[in-house]
Amino acid sequence: MRTLTATAILSLAVHGVALAWVIAKPKPQPVPEVTSPALETAPAEAELTFVELLPDPVAAAVPTRGAGTTVAPSGTRWRPAEISATGRTGTPPIETSPPITVVVPPVATPPAKRVLGMRDGPQVTSTAEQLVARAETMAPAAITDLPDYPGLRDRVSLENARARYKHGDMAALGDVVALEDAQAADELKPQKDGTWKTDRTTFVATVEKDGTVKLKDKRNLRVSGLTGSFDVTDWAMRSRGTDPYASAKLAYLDSTRDQRVEIGRAYRKDQLAKSDQMMNANLVRLWTTTQDVAAKKQGLLDLWDECAESGDAELVEGGKAARAMVERWMQVKLTGADRFTIAELAKFNAHRRSRATLDPYR
Repeated sequence: MRTLTATAILSLAVHGVALAWVIAKPKPQPVPEVTSPALETAPAEAELTFVELLPDPVAAAVPTRGAGTTVAPSGTRWRPAEISATGRTGTPPIETSPPITVVVPPVATPPAKRVLGMRDGPQVTSTAEQLVARAETMAPAAITDLPDYPGLRDRVSLENARARYKHGDMAALGDVVALEDAQAADELKPQKDGTWKTDRTTFVATVEKDGTVKLKDKRNLRVSGLTGSFDVTDWAMRSRGTDPYASAKLAYLDSTRDQRVEIGRAYRKDQLAKSDQMMNANLVRLWTTTQDVAAKKQGLLDLWDECAESGDAELVEGGKAARAMVERWMQVKLTGADRFTIAELAKFNAHRRSRATLDPYR
C-alpha cells in the first residue's frame, strides 16, 4: 500500500508541473489578413500603359571569354513602352550613358609537360629531343664531290655516307655498310703515303701518286709457319728468262687503267694548283746557289719564259700563277742598280719564246 501511494503522489506531481508549463507558454498571435484595394477600371477611351520586359542587365554584362564586350553602364535608364487604345505602339528612345568596353584576356593554355618531367623537379628532355636539338645546332655534313674513277669514288662515297650518318641521317647506315663492302672489294688499296697497292698471290703492284705502276714478283718459295710452297714450273720458266705471270700482269694493268689515269690526273691537278709554291721553291734554290746578279737575272728570265701559256684551263692558270711569282721576285729582290733596264727587257722580249711580253715594272 505504501508503494502504491508513493507512486500515485509522484505521478500527480509530474503531471502538475507539465500542466503548469503549458499554461504559462504564450500563445501565437494570428497573422492579420492584408487585403488589396479594388482596382479601378480605366475608362474605355483612356490609354493603357505597361512596362516592357527588358533583358536581364546582369546576363547582358557577361562577356565572352577572350573578346571585348560592350555593355550598358549602370546609369542607363529604361522608359516603359506605351500602347494606345487604337493598338499603335510608341516606344520612347532609351537614354544611355557612353558605352564602356570591357576586355577579358584569354585564358593561357599551360604548356604540355614532357614525358620525362617530374612532378616538382626539373623537366628532363628525352633522347629524341636531345638529338633534334643537336642536329639543329650542328653544321651541315661536309659532302665531297665524287671523283670520276672507281677506287677513290668508293672511298669518298663512304666518307660522305659516314658524315650523313654522324649528322643524324639514319638511312645512311645502310649506305655505309654497302660502301665498306665495295671498298674492301676494290683491287687498289689506298696507302697512308698517298700511293695505291694491290697484293696478289704472285706479285705486288704499287701505283704512284702520278698514276705510274711498279710490279714486283713475290718469291717462288713461300713459307708460312711450319708449311711452305714451291712452284717448279715457276722456277723453270724464270730460269729461262720467261715471266710466268705476264698474262696476269697484263690483265691487271688493263683492269686498272682507267683508275690509274684518273689518279694521275688528280695528282696533276693538285700540282698545278700549287704552281706558285713550286716556282717559289725554284727561285729560292736559284738565289742560294749563286751570288752573281747577272746569273740571277738570267735565271729569272728563263723561269719566266718556261711558264705554260696553252693547254687545258688548269695548266694555263698554273702557268699564270707561276709567272706572277717570278715577276714578284723581279720587283722585290732586284732593287736599285740591280733592276732590269729598259735595254735588257727589250733584248729579252725580242728573243722570247712565249707570246706574252715581259714588263715587271708596269
